[in-house]
Amino acid sequence: MASVCIAAAPAFAQAPAAPHGSHAKLACTTCHAGQKTMTAPDQKVCLQCHVSYEALAKKTAGDKYNPHDSHMGRIQCSACHSMHQKSHYVCRDCHAIADRKFKGE
Repeated sequence: MASVCIAAAPAFAQAPAAPHGSHAKLACTTCHAGQKTMTAPDQKVCLQCHVSYEALAKKTAGDKYNPHDSHMGRIQCSACHSMHQKSHYVCRDCHAIADRKFKGE
């Protein structure tokens, strides 16, 4: 799949690592349409497929620390989720929480 992204994004100075996990089969333009430089997509791009922040909060409602219903409010998806490298659970920056596996990792 990496060759698809490299070929599809000749304007980028350096091709990113291929996406992994549940997003591995998506075309780069699914999330990065119209971008001239490779940046994390805005939350509205994520919510085109993932419906709403409220729907995500319901999916993770059983978590002791629900990252989608946080005292921090609605943080950008890319604060935790990375499709091209290891994701980072920002709740762990302050809370002593066991390592969390992200869906698809």
